[in-house]
Amino acid sequence: MRVNGRDTGIQWRPRAAALAQALADAGDITDPVWQGVVSHVPRHVFVPHFAHTQATNKGTRYELVTGADPAQRAAWLDGVYSDTTLLTQVEGRSVEELFASGPGYGRHSSSSTAPSLMTSALQALGLHDGDDVLEVGTGTGYNAALLTERLGAEHVTTVDIDPNLVERARQRLAEAGYHPTVLAGDGRLGSPKHAPYDRVISTFGLPYVPPAWIAQTRPGGRILTNVTGLIGGAMLLADVHDDERASGRFLPRWAGFMPSRHPQPAVAPYASEYVTGHTALDPALLDDLAFAFFAQLHLPGVRRYAATHEDGRELVGVRAADSSWAEVYEPDSTGRRRYLEQGGPRRLWDAVESAHRVWVEHHKPDWTRFTFAAGPGQQVVTLRADDGSEVDRWELPLEGEDFA
Repeated sequence: MRVNGRDTGIQWRPRAAALAQALADAGDITDPVWQGVVSHVPRHVFVPHFAHTQATNKGTRYELVTGADPAQRAAWLDGVYSDTTLLTQVEGRSVEELFASGPGYGRHSSSSTAPSLMTSALQALGLHDGDDVLEVGTGTGYNAALLTERLGAEHVTTVDIDPNLVERARQRLAEAGYHPTVLAGDGRLGSPKHAPYDRVISTFGLPYVPPAWIAQTRPGGRILTNVTGLIGGAMLLADVHDDERASGRFLPRWAGFMPSRHPQPAVAPYASEYVTGHTALDPALLDDLAFAFFAQLHLPGVRRYAATHEDGRELVGVRAADSSWAEVYEPDSTGRRRYLEQGGPRRLWDAVESAHRVWVEHHKPDWTRFTFAAGPGQQVVTLRADDGSEVDRWELPLEGEDFA
């Protein structure tokens, strides 16, 4: 088989067709046009290496799987042409560089998203022939290839903050025969040179919709992005109106992307003074996607973490950039109370408990009960009753207020 006129030696077309059929059978692809697109794009070109992951008590362990090793060729191809998110970068470095000599640990920073999620997102955009699209978060380039296969190179612009990712993606896109506009830069700023766009799609998470995306989208266009903080979020589909305004809803299918990698504001050290107490609220409730979405609205800029105390006790903590923090330990012998410590200018766990009470009072809504509206200088998420009336509202933190 050939990619861009060159024989790759890999029989990839049957695998790509089988992946497309599997996505259609699962209901992830409902438009035959997108089934054809997936069948024609060689994913292996964009993911020549990925890392298999394993959760351990030391953190996430990564082990390289590469098509360059004949002994791994079958496992690599099976992974590439499966509906799986494949990790390609850890701590800002490629997995083939980091783990060539053996497994290791770290925090993942880029991936090739599961095809089911990407095709679902692309279909939600409602693309038409001739639409101009801005993709923010190039990553491996595979999604840009799907867009280019569907629309043509002249209609696709993709941007990523990582120049190394951009260069590799540009090379791999060319190898597969695709030549969209590929740029390095801060995706929050869009690409005004190539605006306006009919559609904007982001493959990373932010706690708001960058105003530049709204300004660069034609009235009647759409933006699809992961509106999320460091506790919870969901996928937003917003329609753009005149006067740089937008409104939308959160899609029923939950999904989350890696957080934005743009530079973050300084974070104050943990406050040294603290108070103690007890809580009956199980921090595992933050694993509930619906509550996590709700809690994020009450706790913008707050990060959740897990740790082990020096005495061996497991704990769950939350912290903010202003030095506030709270840590909840394992339950006592009764199983009903947990020891609690809180420091800093805000009592963060009190805020979590308050959010939980309000969530229960509102009958535990999930993200589909919320709407989004944006105007100059303000973005608001609103909880709606079954009849569409407003129940409560929260203003999203705009640039400079988020913390990662």
